[in-house]
Amino acid sequence: MSENEKTKENTDEKPKEWVPPSVRHNMTETEKRQRQLDRMFENIDKPVVIPDRPTGPKEHKSKDFVRNVSGSSAGAGSGDFHVYRAIRRREYARLNSMAAAEYNEKLDQQYEEKIERMKQKDDDKTAKKRARRQKRKQSKQQNEPAKKAKTEVNPT
Repeated sequence: MSENEKTKENTDEKPKEWVPPSVRHNMTETEKRQRQLDRMFENIDKPVVIPDRPTGPKEHKSKDFVRNVSGSSAGAGSGDFHVYRAIRRREYARLNSMAAAEYNEKLDQQYEEKIERMKQKDDDKTAKKRARRQKRKQSKQQNEPAKKAKTEVNPT
């Protein structure tokens, strides 16, 4: 497909309405939402992607390397303690977040197991009651012809 054919296809589409920045940035919230909805309805065939909500706090990836490396002949300077302290603090924070994540996973697993146990218990109880109802219904159906025969023989 050549460039001319691509531009011809694009000219068939409705051109986007240009809004100057002075108007675009001074819109009220209602006008912004209305413009957003209008743009969505222009492309009604395009699916709308709604992102999932974040489940927990954002995890910060800690650095695995230390940028402040001293040479082989250098001694510890006055700022090295603060650098060490910051590295140690980040490492402890990382370990704490790992422990918290493991604890939360354990709690989630226990919760899922509890829900499964409760569901199984409810299903067993429901099945037992269903069997009891079926048994009652079956005995009622078996006794029904005998009652009819009894009432036909002895009308009172």
